[in-house]
Amino acid sequence: MSGNQAPAAAGISQADHDAAVASAETKGHAAGVTAENKRLTSALGAEGVKGDGGRMAAALDLATKSPAMSGEDVAAFVVANVAASKPAGGADAAAYEQQRLAASGLAQPGNAGKPAGVSAGWAKAAERINKRNG
Repeated sequence: MSGNQAPAAAGISQADHDAAVASAETKGHAAGVTAENKRLTSALGAEGVKGDGGRMAAALDLATKSPAMSGEDVAAFVVANVAASKPAGGADAAAYEQQRLAASGLAQPGNAGKPAGVSAGWAKAAERINKRNG
């Protein structure tokens, strides 16, 4: 069928033509989504990029702005041109661990002591309610 020929002139009903077009659009969309997911996964999951927030952000930005680049090319460019983030280590990690351990029991029932006067306040409230209700 030539590009200028109507579907009916080619011996295809309009309904069959519309169904074929819809099917082609669906298949094409699915193929495009799959290809883009693979491209982004290879760019963001590449060695030297994965786990480095700065490089991952740069790779995502480049992949978004340069859709013709393959995921491998994006990753290679980012590794070559974006400095690796320094891992948080040393005193910062030790201080974080101390804070984490100190706070670990706060959300556990029964681990936190009650502030002074809490029991007395509840007792007074219960006494007032009991007086009202006889």
